[in-house]
Amino acid sequence: MKKLILILIAAATLSNGKGQETMSFSLEEARAYAVEHSYFTQKALLDEEIARQRVKETTAIGLPQLSASGDFNQFIDIPTTQIPAGAFGGDPNDPDFDPNELIPVQFGTNYSITGGITLTQLIFDGSYIVGLQSAKTYRTLSEQARVKTEREIKDAVTQAYSSVIIAQENTTTLQQNRDYLNQTYTETRALYEAGFAEEQDADQLKILLQSAENQLDRAIRLEDISMNTLKFQMGISNETTITLKDNLETILAYGADQSVLAQQFDVTTNIDFQLSETQAELQERNLSLKKMQYAPSLSAFYNYQESYLNNDLTLSSDFWFPTSLWGLQLNVPIFSSFQRRYQVQQAELDLRKSQITIAETEQNLRVDYLTRVTQYEFALNQYKNNKDNLALVSKILDKETTKYNVGMSSSLNLANTQIQFFEIQAAYIGSIQSLIEARSSLDKILNNY
Repeated sequence: MKKLILILIAAATLSNGKGQETMSFSLEEARAYAVEHSYFTQKALLDEEIARQRVKETTAIGLPQLSASGDFNQFIDIPTTQIPAGAFGGDPNDPDFDPNELIPVQFGTNYSITGGITLTQLIFDGSYIVGLQSAKTYRTLSEQARVKTEREIKDAVTQAYSSVIIAQENTTTLQQNRDYLNQTYTETRALYEAGFAEEQDADQLKILLQSAENQLDRAIRLEDISMNTLKFQMGISNETTITLKDNLETILAYGADQSVLAQQFDVTTNIDFQLSETQAELQERNLSLKKMQYAPSLSAFYNYQESYLNNDLTLSSDFWFPTSLWGLQLNVPIFSSFQRRYQVQQAELDLRKSQITIAETEQNLRVDYLTRVTQYEFALNQYKNNKDNLALVSKILDKETTKYNVGMSSSLNLANTQIQFFEIQAAYIGSIQSLIEARSSLDKILNNY
């Protein structure tokens, strides 16, 4: 019994250890992992594979097609027909002979079995040729969609990864603030109880301490949310523990790297522009397909079958009778009440729309690029200003704390300075996140991912 308990404990320990898998990533490793394991990229890869199979399916239409058929029949009552007696000859001088008299006869056998094969080969069909080209273009479209998904997931992972680091840094800072306020409050409370400080001073610090506790609790929850978001973007389950190799300095170096501003924007390499061009190419294929409906199609076939006809199911070879034939089948469209004409006109209009979309996409991308450059420059300036402001308010807070400790300042002044510090610190944290988002957004439109 004791041995069984030890075995169960060991099994539980191994099970818990297995469930607590830990993974570690740098930002670049996180991007690479997400490209392979993200739910979005997995679906994009499947769409790409579906497109490949569709090309094969379309190609197979023009290859030889072989089919087999067979049937079995048993007549419970063999069909009967009436034939004039004169059809069998007879003596016209016989007074009892009536050539118009109907005589019932039965044709057929009790059993019939038929089996055969048919081979068909498409010789010419313009719709097939265009359809094959369209399938290949569709495959290109799916490949481009996969590339677009990969770039989007890299952008999302970059932002989620930086959000976790910033949330962790924010939590650490707020913990230090909370600990500092708790120490100050404890000391002030002791001074008040000893008669060396006013109760209002202790109360003001208690309010600040409770506010710091609330902000810390919010930061901890935000850190959990950011981590779960990162796991989701990377395709990792919530049960898995992940650690980040990069730190705040690393992502700040990425965000503050202004070399991206010197990079030239080439709209033709942008995946959205390429997608619009491929869509227009599909519309061209569709127009060609509609026009090919006017063209004839030609196919060849060969059929061979054998039939068993007998009143018994002996399946003797004497009662099997072969039949074989081959031929050509030509289909020529003549008149469809202008249906094909209207279809061609609609396809032409769709093509014109797609060409307008290309121009629209190009202009939109150029405007979008300039907007993202402006947003990045603004985010960079905001970060620098907030960084300077944080350094200044930290210096002011240190001086105000020193003055308060020696009795040269009130708790109200210290409280106001501390609140100002919290506000500027929050703005600084927010400016870091905005900087990373702006830089990543610029990288995405420049095809740096």
